Amino acid sequence: MVNSTIVCKREELKEKIVEALKKSKNPLSTSDLAVLFKKAWHTMDRTCLMLQIDGRVEGFKVGKMNLWRIK
Repeated sequence: MVNSTIVCKREELKEKIVEALKKSKNPLSTSDLAVLFKKAWHTMDRTCLMLQIDGRVEGFKVGKMNLWRIK
């Protein structure tokens, strides 16, 4: 039951990220998303990477900054 709760929260976070990226005119950085959802940078980065693997978002680097946009 604990694992299903974690999976549900992870899926909710993925949906929130996708919605935020859809609403944004410009790509959002991992830091922007972390502040927006009050989550750790690492959590946001890993979740965005999972979304990229799923083919739902596109990620790219500018300098040392990871930026994300809807695909």
